[in-house]
Amino acid sequence: MHLPSTHYRSIISIMVCFFLLLAACDSEERTENEADAWARATLAALTLEKKVAQLVCVEISGNYVSDDDPKLKNWISLAKEHGIGGFVMYGGTPHSVGRLLNQLQQAAEIPILISTDFEGGAGQQVTGASEFPSNMAFASTRDEDLMYRAAKVMAEEGKAMGIHLTYTPVSDLSLTPDNPQESGRSFGGDVDLMGKMVKAYVKGFKEVGMLTTAKHFPGRGDMKASGTAYPSFTTLNKTMSQLDSNEFRAFRNSIEAGVDFIMTEHIAIPSITGGSDLPASVEPRLVRGVIRERLKFEGIITSDDLWYDHVIAKFGKEDIAVKALEAGHDLVLKPKDPVAAIAAITEAVKQGRISEEQIDQSAYKLLLKKAQLGLPKNRLVNIDRISSIVGTAEKKALVEEVADRSVTLLRNDGVLPLKKFDPARTVHIVIQKDEEHPNARLLIREFTENFAGMRHFTLRPSLAPAYLAEIRKAVSAADLVVLSFLVQRDRHGDPAPIRSEDLVLIHAICAQKPGHVIAMSFGNPHLIRKMENISAFLVGYGEGGFYGNQPVYFRSWVKILKGELKPNGKLPLKISEALPIGFGLTY
Repeated sequence: MHLPSTHYRSIISIMVCFFLLLAACDSEERTENEADAWARATLAALTLEKKVAQLVCVEISGNYVSDDDPKLKNWISLAKEHGIGGFVMYGGTPHSVGRLLNQLQQAAEIPILISTDFEGGAGQQVTGASEFPSNMAFASTRDEDLMYRAAKVMAEEGKAMGIHLTYTPVSDLSLTPDNPQESGRSFGGDVDLMGKMVKAYVKGFKEVGMLTTAKHFPGRGDMKASGTAYPSFTTLNKTMSQLDSNEFRAFRNSIEAGVDFIMTEHIAIPSITGGSDLPASVEPRLVRGVIRERLKFEGIITSDDLWYDHVIAKFGKEDIAVKALEAGHDLVLKPKDPVAAIAAITEAVKQGRISEEQIDQSAYKLLLKKAQLGLPKNRLVNIDRISSIVGTAEKKALVEEVADRSVTLLRNDGVLPLKKFDPARTVHIVIQKDEEHPNARLLIREFTENFAGMRHFTLRPSLAPAYLAEIRKAVSAADLVVLSFLVQRDRHGDPAPIRSEDLVLIHAICAQKPGHVIAMSFGNPHLIRKMENISAFLVGYGEGGFYGNQPVYFRSWVKILKGELKPNGKLPLKISEALPIGFGLTY
């Protein structure tokens, strides 16, 4: 029978696709088998001490160090003599990081897993890399593709420098307006929206070839101080039903998204652990009972930092590492003395507190991850390629896109867009929480470059009466007053810690210039709760450091004043009954 040529070509195409798929599956299976074989063979060759060392992760700095620097010699000794399993890196420039990590990898017999916190991308830790706004910024856009594209950028930059694991995404919900613990680090208070963002985040990292971590189990967003004497730990006073609906659901979503690690936090849940005040870092009913059994997580569980003073005061600088493994962790992060921690864990195994089988299982899981990343064959990075990947103009443009699209307008009494804007008749007042705020100078510089003739003032903790009088005089003669808030929330206190004397002045300005005062808060949406009579109020989601790129929003603020940007963000958290999740004005 003669087949028409079009049908023949279709059959051939289908067959080709089928065989290519088979070949890809076969290749993937061979790769996985090779990874398993390497992990098992490597584990079998290790002494008990070296197996334990694989489970310890030590902090290093990515800043430049000379060859004879004692810090470098110590890190090389940890890698070479002690066989440390991982380093967590902070600071440096792209090239200094790449060179250092290559040097440490060359010193180690077994490839080292390099980790860091990429909550704002590589630029949060490495100067010159791309730094994104906080997680709340992405949630405010409601755009999963934007999150996915940004995550790919974060992973591409990290991988180019030799980093394999990020201790993100943050899976803490921000549920209570009066407890803004995590601020912009959280995706907000909508657990379903968070789930979508986390799924996009993990997908971006996974496609590039970096590992991810859900943290800080059981969840920081609604924790409270215990009220007991030092040393004590924060608590979640909730029923299992409440936790399943919120905190545990957030981590379940992260597990379903494909995170490789879960990080526990020093938080206790007496309500579901028989009244125990032990935090998740040492409580088996939370690690094994919830993470393993209730949430069905089969990946790697790591502690958070073990060097904290209150943690050491309660459990001891060496025994805390032992207790963490007894609770069911696979890895311990940043013990105060890593060599002493290795010795203490090894002795605990010999005494029967921890089984060697548990050590083997945890070490195997870590070694398998290293093999799946291809580290046994290629653990070094090409320094010459870093400049073409990290901090490029294209990636920085995406950072700016996130900021622009996330700005949220919470009040507008017909002021925006500005119908008439004369910088020479505008007064700009920066309100900062601390006496010194490095970003305040950057903000004023940005405004100065864009708005000739504008007058600038700064409200700080200690100001002379004459300076305040000068502000009042300038405001009286102005057509428009622009307020810029650099006031970070108090983590365990006031969500909107504006000084009372500053509030008095701000309220007086708003009363004096009704309809002519507009404000933007850089990172803290809760400030609007104390701005009853302000004409317009916007928020961008960057408080700096772990809480998101702040200066990128300075350009967004300029664009809004010039009429070049229209805010379209939606609140990812509840501020008040009048400002619920999803609220956001536009024009």
